[in-house]
Amino acid sequence: MYKNYVFDVYGTLVDIHTNEYELATWQKLAKTLAFYDVNYTAEELKEAYFMSCDLQMKQGEKKFRHPEVDVVEVFRHIFENKNKKASKVLATHLAQEFRAFSTERLTLYNGVTETLGKLKRAKKKLFILSNAQRCFTRPELVKLGLAKYFAGVVYSSDYGCAKPDPALFNVLADKYKLDKKETVYIGNDPLTDVNGAKNAKIDCLWIKTNLTDYDQLPKLSPKYEINNGDFTQIAQLLLKK
Repeated sequence: MYKNYVFDVYGTLVDIHTNEYELATWQKLAKTLAFYDVNYTAEELKEAYFMSCDLQMKQGEKKFRHPEVDVVEVFRHIFENKNKKASKVLATHLAQEFRAFSTERLTLYNGVTETLGKLKRAKKKLFILSNAQRCFTRPELVKLGLAKYFAGVVYSSDYGCAKPDPALFNVLADKYKLDKKETVYIGNDPLTDVNGAKNAKIDCLWIKTNLTDYDQLPKLSPKYEINNGDFTQIAQLLLKK
């Protein structure tokens, strides 16, 4: 019987749509930066952002097969390009403004809170392991009423590596002293979630949602599948195990 239930966030618990390529997003952000005497056109700012992301990824490849960026550091770099300095607090604030400007949809899937509550009442320990930015996801979990359900969270941005890298799964297991045999991972992505969990030797439930890439198939087979996106089936299926 599983004692530990580990969830992905976006595409699994949360239905989201962001548009980081929309010019209006960068126009709004450029106006914000101008208050700090950091002056970019919208096009320049967009280019600087993605160039900084690419640089972090290349640096991260020296250590991890699947590196991750930290957007707080990206915004500090955007200031440095203009010979300015941004504190971590300021860079975090600006990253969160960028998130707000670029987010078009952010909502829970049906049945999420019902299922999490049922698992908690069954004395299961719930965790999050997600390819996510701490500065984005932490407040979004609070806003959506999810934070109270989880005993621990691991964000990829904190460790410089991302799923499907087994190293990130091992971070969670080591940090919270989880027995992998008593743990199940639940996610919607065939590559980062299914292949990642299986390579880390953790059982996986693959829930297919509107954000699942149906053109991709996992190289490794999940132990469980929910093909219709019905989140309530998670408790029905796994509490029997």
